[in-house]
Amino acid sequence: MGVTVNKQLISLSLLFLAFLSGQAHGQGMDLCAGANYAALCHSVVGREKSPYVAAEVTVNRLISETKQAKSSAARLPHKDSPTCTYVYDEALYSLKESLRSLKSHDIGSFNVKLSAVMSFAEACKDSFEEMGKPFPIAKQNELIKHIASNALHIATFIP
Repeated sequence: MGVTVNKQLISLSLLFLAFLSGQAHGQGMDLCAGANYAALCHSVVGREKSPYVAAEVTVNRLISETKQAKSSAARLPHKDSPTCTYVYDEALYSLKESLRSLKSHDIGSFNVKLSAVMSFAEACKDSFEEMGKPFPIAKQNELIKHIASNALHIATFIP
């Protein structure tokens, strides 16, 4: 009987350790808890528990939003939009590279590429401020920065 109890305790201990290990790597946790834009994060990743999958979903949403912002910038008068069109192209390149980094488990590069996207969006906004003109795509631009911020938050759960 003592051996059976010990086997059960060992099995229970191993199961508990496996559970804790999953918690430490973001599995089974709310990946959006603590994000700067938690409601937006939840709307993008839903109830996804894998930080890798959540990060990939978030970057794919960023690609979609950046394409839409680039399209909006391209419809502006040419003298108002060349910086934005250029930086959105650069952001799209960085986002594609971030997916490659994620797939190769290079989280450092993933974070650098996402930070670059935020800088590109800020450069677009700055170009309008420098011209002293209203920023007609401000909402789209802010959405890109917010989603990128959430992606950086999710990346903190990736081992």
